[in-house]
Amino acid sequence: MWHDNGLEGIDAHVALHDRSQFEVQFTYDIAPEHLTHGQAYEHYRVEAYYFFPSNMGVTALNLPREEFYRNLHAYYRFKTPDISEDTLLDPLDRQSPLNALSFLLKRLAMGVPLEEEAAGAEARLFGTVLSQAMRLRLRAVEQQLERARAQADPGPWRELEGLASDMVHSVAEVLARYRGLLADYRSFDGRVPAAVLQTLGHVDEFLTYRFDHTLAALNFSLTGAWEAPVRLDTVADLVQQTAQEETEHRRRQGYVPLSPGDEQALALYTYRSGALKKLVEQVLFLDVRTVQQTNRWRNLAAMLGATFAAVFAGYTDRSVTLPLYQHSLWIALTFFAMFYVAKDRMKEVLREYVWEHVSHYFPDNRLTIRDPSTTSEVGRCLEKVRFMAKDDVPPDVLGARNFSHVVDLDSERKETVILYRNDLKLYARDILSVHQRRTHIKHILRFNVESLLARLDNPTSRVQFYDTDSRIFCRLRAPKVYHLNVVFRLTRRDGARRLQQPVLRRIRVVLDKNGLRRIDLVPLEAPTGSEPVGGRSLVKVQEPRVREDDVLF
Repeated sequence: MWHDNGLEGIDAHVALHDRSQFEVQFTYDIAPEHLTHGQAYEHYRVEAYYFFPSNMGVTALNLPREEFYRNLHAYYRFKTPDISEDTLLDPLDRQSPLNALSFLLKRLAMGVPLEEEAAGAEARLFGTVLSQAMRLRLRAVEQQLERARAQADPGPWRELEGLASDMVHSVAEVLARYRGLLADYRSFDGRVPAAVLQTLGHVDEFLTYRFDHTLAALNFSLTGAWEAPVRLDTVADLVQQTAQEETEHRRRQGYVPLSPGDEQALALYTYRSGALKKLVEQVLFLDVRTVQQTNRWRNLAAMLGATFAAVFAGYTDRSVTLPLYQHSLWIALTFFAMFYVAKDRMKEVLREYVWEHVSHYFPDNRLTIRDPSTTSEVGRCLEKVRFMAKDDVPPDVLGARNFSHVVDLDSERKETVILYRNDLKLYARDILSVHQRRTHIKHILRFNVESLLARLDNPTSRVQFYDTDSRIFCRLRAPKVYHLNVVFRLTRRDGARRLQQPVLRRIRVVLDKNGLRRIDLVPLEAPTGSEPVGGRSLVKVQEPRVREDDVLF
């Protein structure tokens, strides 16, 4: 997380989502210590400048505003709270969802009716927290494995063994605690609503699938460490024993059984695990309602055009057609038809003229963000997309785009630029008055390039050259890729509601006919002794695996 340029409490990273989608996540920390003094809300502006190369053939005709919005998916959610396994098991910690479930259970035993919404929300929140803990633990083990492989000393390998063992024990202990609470809830037969018991069971099913997946990944990492100077049999046996216990638990509960040859069960598993993931993570998502503003302003422009056309029609009708009617009916009708057509076309021309000159002042969409737990409005957002000439791009953004060119050719100079602007206002104090653990808001922008792929050439092209090493002529197929450069500019309003100095970051999306290949984070730091472009780094890239034949041209 960066704390420069007055943008403390903001974090971001970019990653490949799948073959045709990449996403950028901005995380806003609205904890009390990061709130602007004297403000009940926080205001952020995200600008994304998409630089499409000319050989991709992107124009305002084949990629209009409506098509761009269909390719761009923006949504908002709470970030998963950072709650450790020790905090989850601490019986005195008020942040633990397990303690909240236990408290509701004690109230139920005292005769107090169960709060259905609270019980379901705490169970789903526990599922997201433990799922994230597994992911972070596994990542820590894999990172330690990489460090151990880089050294001949057995010390890092023993540390790896300790990390893996502690991970398995801690997750299993937390799961056992939750399953004990689940059994206690089920013991109150008839007093706990069926919907609550179903949600608690779904969370358990989701977590056992996630734990089994994590244990398999951990096993493959350990068994692949054949060069380890110490034996890892103890932790490997622990992983296998725990996986066997989870399999027996799923069998007792009637969850989906898995076997290598049962394709029907595997298909059911992938479908059900995905549905359970959405169900559990629903507790973090915010409801967003989009209202198109474009039609409103288009109608206003049409009204202005119709007003001028009506004035013209009224004037010509009185001053020309009536006198002509006194001399010849056919001449009057001819002039009337001409004036009617001119009036009609004048209305359309004026409508387009007015809209072209005023549209960039108004937003395309207005988004209302609501908290589903309270149904209250917690934020608003205004979206705007427009094509712009490269000469109209702000100098700091253009400097970030031109910094560190891969090649300096006309195809890069003649790029098509699309600006996506997002003005977000978060009612931070209203959110914090309800949520004490969910103090980070994630703003996710996911862009789909599927509609662009049809206009690209074949993913490979024939290359012929003379190889000086082997002294023969070579003929081979080389990858043919395209570069979509995106420059992000993030700003935040200060206490006086003025936009602060922006932070810039640039990524290079490498794609071909088959889809996305990788994302490069282009550094904007100048060489030693020079000034950097656009401030310090903001966006962190989740590095995807690169294919061996992925050559950048």
